[in-house]
Amino acid sequence: MPDTRDYSDITPVDLKNPFRNPTEEPDYSPDYRAIMPELDLPDSKIPLFPAAHERSAIKRYFALTFLTLLFALLTAMTIYVALQGVAGVMLRQVDLRKLGELPQNYTQILQQYLTDSSIAYAINLISFLCGNLAAFFIGCKLTDLKPKTLFRLRNFTVPRAVCYVFIGLWIQLIAGLLGEQIIRFAKTVGLTIYVPDTDMDGTFMRMAMLGLYACIIAPVTEELLMRGLVLKNLSRVSQRLAILLSAFLFALMHENLLQFLFTFPLGILLGYITIRHNSVTPAIIVHIGVNTFGVAISLCERFLSQGSMRIVNISYTLGILLIGAVALLYLLFTERLPDQTPHQSMRAGRLVAASPLFWILFAVHVGAALLASAGTTLH
Repeated sequence: MPDTRDYSDITPVDLKNPFRNPTEEPDYSPDYRAIMPELDLPDSKIPLFPAAHERSAIKRYFALTFLTLLFALLTAMTIYVALQGVAGVMLRQVDLRKLGELPQNYTQILQQYLTDSSIAYAINLISFLCGNLAAFFIGCKLTDLKPKTLFRLRNFTVPRAVCYVFIGLWIQLIAGLLGEQIIRFAKTVGLTIYVPDTDMDGTFMRMAMLGLYACIIAPVTEELLMRGLVLKNLSRVSQRLAILLSAFLFALMHENLLQFLFTFPLGILLGYITIRHNSVTPAIIVHIGVNTFGVAISLCERFLSQGSMRIVNISYTLGILLIGAVALLYLLFTERLPDQTPHQSMRAGRLVAASPLFWILFAVHVGAALLASAGTTLH
């Protein structure tokens, strides 16, 4: 554990571990000379309070990280609106040729058709695929990160992968049970909690698009962005900050309370194993595993009889509760989150809080969540 009483200047500076934090993974964080080039000098030191040029460099990396997340969101939204507009125009022309004259409420009919069909999921898939990947590569360029450095996998085995997946499923199950209680309580006081529609119903193409997005596109692109770009840049000053803040932002971007209950603790797990194994690959595998199990359960609900589904639910719940709890306890007893030294504390949360782009990002996602919730209440 770092010495929380050591407030003296750090000298000499170990370039692999500039803050002398024994709880961090020294091979994961980017070279601190990107923030303090003077560390190349023989008599260099890191003071308790960062100098103006050091604060400025840290704020720059933080700002570029938050700006990249805003860019990902705005790019995805722009592509979504554009593709939906193109699809609407094409469908309108087809219907106009077939019918000759369109009904007065055609706009509402068209919107409902787009929502219920596979088209909306295909547009959503393309939008977030392009937005997340564009933001990832542009963000890497802006912050001088080489994508290949995010895949230097070490000490990752099949048993560990299975352990992490079961912990993720346990988190998902507990969050789901807690969410059900919140929904029940909200109903008793006249409130409606927004729940996104992820049911595997409708046409085969609709299910295929939803499955492809949930099981492949979302896990891969979200992990590249959040546990790749964001986690790496935030870890420049503190791996603890990087894990917790990237998890918070990951949960925030889902824009609803029930998913926040699941994605925040899951984000902590994914951030930790990314740093622990020096690669984003474990997080991608776990994210794919958790989402795939969720899709599989939804498919079972559609195709199995009520009695068979009851057996599946009981077996799945008991199995995940038991195996997931054992896996989680093993992880808690054998591993721990990195701590923070006093020097890191002076460079971490307070500089994030001083970033206007962080608060803009926060306001955008909270605003979107409130609008979605208001729409649910009105309906």
